[in-house]
Order: sequence, then structure tokens, then C-alpha cells
Amino acid sequence: MRSKGRRDGVTLIEMLVVVTIIAIVAGVSFPAMTAGLARIRLSSASGSAASFLISAMNRVDRREQPAAILISPKEDVLAVYTAASGQKPDRELRMPSGITIEGEQPRRFLLMPGGVVPRMTLVLRNDKGARRSVEVDPTTGVPNITRIESGNP
Repeated sequence: MRSKGRRDGVTLIEMLVVVTIIAIVAGVSFPAMTAGLARIRLSSASGSAASFLISAMNRVDRREQPAAILISPKEDVLAVYTAASGQKPDRELRMPSGITIEGEQPRRFLLMPGGVVPRMTLVLRNDKGARRSVEVDPTTGVPNITRIESGNP
């Protein structure tokens, strides 16, 4: 049996201490969590860009029709134009929010069926300053993704 003077439960002070501890832990971990998400977003965007370039090269060879790849830093988009698509892109890849393509001017690369793959380099940056390079090797036609250290230009 319980005595009449004793009550079960949590006092207001105990509840405030727990809420304060949770707030401190959340405040400390939030910057680390957002930086981690930015790295994951950059890694995912780099992989998507590499897959997009491989897909464009494969479609040119499969369909035996030339295509042009446009890398537009101002719009943060990669686009493939074919003769059939005209002024509208046949396919395009928009970078996710927080990811930008470095550069000033748009760059165009022509892909010809059975031709040599041009050397294409694409540098992506996240809002935390981390950078990744997606470079297509002209010998093999395979994209290589490398992390660019912050000290490099």
C-alpha cells in the first residue's frame, strides 16, 4: 500500500531538465547532421551526373544518331539534344537543391555514333563548399568521380 503523502509521477523541474538536455543535444548535433546530408546529396548528384552522361553516350551508339550534351552552370542542368528533339532537350538532369555546377558559360559536347568520346569534366559543389569532379575519360568513355580537396582551385 502507498502512503497518503507520497505521489507518483514527474515533477515540473524534472521535466524541464529533460527537455533542456534534449534541446542541447539537438542543437549540438544539428550542424553535423546537415553537413552529412549535404555530403550525401553531393555524392548522389555526382553519381546521377555520371549515369546521365553514360546513358547519353549509350543512346547515341544504340540509336546511331548524334546528340549534343549541354552543361549549363547558370541553370544547374545537364541536357541532351538530338535532331529529333529540336530546340527542346531530349533528356535533362536538374541538380538537387544545394548542389551547383561550377562555371560561368554553358558548355556543349557533340557525341557521334562510333566516334571518340570528348573529354568532359563537370565540377559540382554543395552549399557547404565540398566539391566533386565528374570526368569522362576519352579513351574508355567511363566517368570517374573524384573528391576535390578544399585547398585545390
